[in-house]
Amino acid sequence: MLWVTRHEPHVDRCASIWLIKNFIDKEAVFEFISRESEIPEGATAFTLPKAELKPSKTQTTFDMLVERYNVQDPGVLEIGRILRDFEIDADEDIEKVKLKESAGVSFILRGLARTSKTDHEIIYKAMIVMDALYAQLKTRFGE
Repeated sequence: MLWVTRHEPHVDRCASIWLIKNFIDKEAVFEFISRESEIPEGATAFTLPKAELKPSKTQTTFDMLVERYNVQDPGVLEIGRILRDFEIDADEDIEKVKLKESAGVSFILRGLARTSKTDHEIIYKAMIVMDALYAQLKTRFGE
């Protein structure tokens, strides 16, 4: 399936792409477009003005994907909590986060845009970060 989102993915979009590839659509293909671009026919769009899936005042895109696709994995739910702390509760202000993981994860994922030449390179690196975060969180749940 083709999924489309905005250029320069940051925290919520990087984590959402990781979620899609690992729990929703292992064969997913991603395209990055501008806010003004038309959504390609048949694509599932997220975090774009005309997309059905976009963050709200109470939910990240990651939250919406977890809910829509009924992902119940404890590690994924914990990642959702970490993202929500930064994206929603702290309004993307590192100084306001309550969870120590939120600050670290957001710094790293945002920094990927500064160390990558393309959107696909950002995602390649983000997948490694998210896999490591997920693996570490799974130890909290005895897995």
